[in-house]
Amino acid sequence: MLEVRGLKLAFGGVQAIDGLDFTVPDGTVTALIGANGAGKTSVLNVLSRFYQPQAGTVVYNGTDLLRLRAHKLVHAGVGRSFQNVALFQELPVLDNLLVGADHLGRTGLLRNTLRTPGARRHERRARERAERVMEFLEITDLRHRRAGDLSFGDRKLVDMGRALTSGPSLLLLDEPASGMAESQRDWLGQVIRRIPDEFGASVLLIDHDMGLVLGVSASVVVMDFGRKIAEGDPDAVRRDERVIAAYLGED
Repeated sequence: MLEVRGLKLAFGGVQAIDGLDFTVPDGTVTALIGANGAGKTSVLNVLSRFYQPQAGTVVYNGTDLLRLRAHKLVHAGVGRSFQNVALFQELPVLDNLLVGADHLGRTGLLRNTLRTPGARRHERRARERAERVMEFLEITDLRHRRAGDLSFGDRKLVDMGRALTSGPSLLLLDEPASGMAESQRDWLGQVIRRIPDEFGASVLLIDHDMGLVLGVSASVVVMDFGRKIAEGDPDAVRRDERVIAAYLGED
């Protein structure tokens, strides 16, 4: 379980996160929603260790994430996709996914260069993992395509695939549906809903597509100007007057 308690983050006089509390139970999809500027991505950036909060705790499976540096998170089982995708543009899709599995091997530069049995075993397992992820995301036909030549929607899928290839037990998804055609979003919702069962990873999801968010999440946390204004199952959140006024709208 991920437990966030009393989280506060300010940039000068702007309080991006103001005393936020929420949990992501094991084996679930939890959504974090709110209007632009509500503080959602700031929360993910704290969880990813890009920002250091002024107060609060973030504990995942007994590990204090705030004591870890960003590059150590993957060893704690935390993976992330990004709103602004940053892939290796010149590399094919398969190699971009294999980057996600790099930490799973302990071969090092010398063993990789000499192609030792351990290095070959790691490469084989990494390729098997990447192939499984590509099949799950239905991007197998893109495996040899240069990442820089893909549409933005396909690059988002490769970004999610790289995070899944890292073998996370907690997956942070930052607006995975952005840049995707309307016809793809129902399919993407089904994919996200299957992640806990297929990969054993809990999911914390940010997205502005309310059909997607409310359709896949067991629990929804709603933020407004850095504060939590509601939390509960999708039906309860959909009916909450504070959420309607601040975000969903009367219609």
